[in-house]
Amino acid sequence: MDNLQWLLQLHLIRPYWLLALIPLALIIWIYSRVQSRSRSWASVIDPKLLPHLLQHNVAAQKKIPVILLSVLASLLVFALAGPAFEKRSQPVFKTRSALVILLDLSLSMDATDVKPSRLSRAHFKIEDILKQRREGQTALIAYAANAYTVSPLTDDAGTISAQIQALQTDIMPGQGSRLDLALKKARELFTNAGHSKGDIFIISDGINKKALNIIKQLKSEGYTSSVLAIGTANGAPIALPGGGFVKDRNGDIVIPKLDLDIMRQAARAGGGKFSLLSAGDRDIDHLMSNIDIDKNTDGNPQTDQQKHPFKTDVWHEEGPWLLLLVIPFAAYAFRKGLIFLLLVFILPLPQPAQASVWTDLWKNSDQQGEAALQQGEAEKAAELFKNPQWKAAAHYKAGQYEQASEILSSIDTAEANYNRGNALAKAGQIDRAIEAYDRALELQADHEDAKYNKQLLEKAKQENKDDKKDDRKDKDDQNKDSEQSDDKKSDPNKSDPEKSDQEKSDQGKSDKEKSDNSSDSDKSQPDKSNAENKSDQSEQKNEPDEQQQNNKDAAAEEKEADNKEADEQSAAEREAEKQQQEKEAEERKQQAQQLADETPDLSKQQTQQWLKKIPDDPGGLLRRKFKYQYSRQQTQEENQPW
Repeated sequence: MDNLQWLLQLHLIRPYWLLALIPLALIIWIYSRVQSRSRSWASVIDPKLLPHLLQHNVAAQKKIPVILLSVLASLLVFALAGPAFEKRSQPVFKTRSALVILLDLSLSMDATDVKPSRLSRAHFKIEDILKQRREGQTALIAYAANAYTVSPLTDDAGTISAQIQALQTDIMPGQGSRLDLALKKARELFTNAGHSKGDIFIISDGINKKALNIIKQLKSEGYTSSVLAIGTANGAPIALPGGGFVKDRNGDIVIPKLDLDIMRQAARAGGGKFSLLSAGDRDIDHLMSNIDIDKNTDGNPQTDQQKHPFKTDVWHEEGPWLLLLVIPFAAYAFRKGLIFLLLVFILPLPQPAQASVWTDLWKNSDQQGEAALQQGEAEKAAELFKNPQWKAAAHYKAGQYEQASEILSSIDTAEANYNRGNALAKAGQIDRAIEAYDRALELQADHEDAKYNKQLLEKAKQENKDDKKDDRKDKDDQNKDSEQSDDKKSDPNKSDPEKSDQEKSDQGKSDKEKSDNSSDSDKSQPDKSNAENKSDQSEQKNEPDEQQQNNKDAAAEEKEADNKEADEQSAAEREAEKQQQEKEAEERKQQAQQLADETPDLSKQQTQQWLKKIPDDPGGLLRRKFKYQYSRQQTQEENQPW
């Protein structure tokens, strides 16, 4: 009866582990079939001869490993299922320790007597406190002319740590050092969270007497106050963001100094500890040692039980004890090599790399394309994708910009036109890329990425035009100089008019002399015959014809030489023009490639553009929050606003 009662009390904490018995039975069955192959001899050997050919104890010996494997695996599965036979009551306990950190954000915390500044060192110390504080609740209050809750009491220290660097003196709407208001705010946080006791850490460079009275009052209510002093007794000027230093009403530079006596007095009045800022963790360790693990316990087990009346029953697991029974079987199985047999079924088989029907069964083409794209196989992903935008993105990743632009041309959305413009820019088609960006801006006027890329392309295009104008101007100047040189060669009279006039004058004189000589000859020889006169006239008539023919031949030769020279010059000009065009094409290609390199991917560029829109002001939210609360409370700044 007792055994039956014991069995009825059996409880499995993780009963689903028993499902492992199903594959286990399959494994054992396969193993037993492999081991029993020797029995197949009965089908080929005469039964009368079989006993003489086989050993009698073979079957019995081969059954032992199967039995051991079954017992070993069953015990392991049962142990993993978590057998339990009784419940044990445990109290529901939660650490109730509460800590509120008060951070001074007055202007004096910007003093640099401790490097880099008092406030920066205070930030580091708060982070150290949060790292050491692994249990309990923590809150953070910042104060200057008024006190503001940065974070209420919470178990998540990371929430506070994320806001520490945003706490600067310039986010406070009013300046001062109203520690008394911060202490009242801390009491309010304790009360709202239901803590009758707690700790307060004051991180500041000064405490006034009004705050000292509040500290004494909080001590009487059960809240201890500890002080971490930031700064030095010599002090340092307070630098302003725009240059210069903070000055008082008399125009003198303010040098806030640390009053250690009143700060030690405040720590004693609050029942806590005092520590001066140190380079290591000695100051934080000293302050943290004053925090009790649970301010609501007094060390008496009876009273603790009354304060924690809630309990729960938890099953006490007995599964680990079964592992003691598994050890001898595991040793035998290891010796026989049975452990390695289990590894065959546990280790996963390598997956084939090629696509198969099995892959298509569980993943559609877009999912397969996404997997290929993540593995860096962009071309394969482009073939797998059915979604046009994903397909275009894969072509873009693979460097196939023409295919990407063609696919996106069928989609008339702002994002698709923007991506098409990127692809065309990568392909070097600047004009078409600008048109795509224009279309994207028509559909979405506030598309900043399209505006930015369009400006880049237009700038590159304008620079290309300016370079072309300069090259054309240089070419025109060269052609003009060449034409002037040709004119000089082809018309020597025009090139030297004085020489031409002189030649004409000399020719006139020569003709006159010839005429005079002719007349003298006629006078001296009046008796010559008419035949001789006719012969002379005939010779004089033939001489101009020969001279005219010679002039024509010379002109033809000169014209032929000029034509040949012009042909050679035009061929040289055509060759130079061809080289210039090739050079311009290469420059356009380089500019397009440079522009494509400057144009980042869609996801990266969008991220960067959105990040540029966000102002670099981590404390902006807290500044507006504090300003709103300050305007409602209308707290006046102190006479000493630092």
